[in-house]
Amino acid sequence: MRRMVCLAAMLAATAIVASAQTKPAAPAAGEACSLLTKDDAGTALGEAVTGPKSVSVPGGASSCEYTGSGIHVVHLNVIPFDPATAAVYKAKCAQKSKDGLTGLGDVTCWYNDKHGELQVLKGNTFFSIELRKSGDPTEAIKAVARKVYERMK
Repeated sequence: MRRMVCLAAMLAATAIVASAQTKPAAPAAGEACSLLTKDDAGTALGEAVTGPKSVSVPGGASSCEYTGSGIHVVHLNVIPFDPATAAVYKAKCAQKSKDGLTGLGDVTCWYNDKHGELQVLKGNTFFSIELRKSGDPTEAIKAVARKVYERMK
């Protein structure tokens, strides 16, 4: 009897875990993977990629990641800000480098001088793109940012 109860509990737990891991066929509007495609990531890295690996909080932040060979990766974070947080971010971005970033967003800046992460604010929606690949990531990350920015509503 005890084994039957344990087996039933295990089956119920497995069904719950499996249903929690089921992903929708297509990402909902606003999720990071609806803004960054596999083709975008492959072009940025210059190679075939796997993914996406997606994480999202309903009505909140989301992320999307594609991986290439070795440590090559493209990662997008999308975070809705309230107006006060957007204002704080604008002030912080004003103190950072904007080398070659005209026309890429309402507020755009490099995370640091290595150009491995680009941060953008469109309205009250913040997104950051991290790109790791061989060589200089500057032009590839800017191209991905343009595509993401254009797809944002």
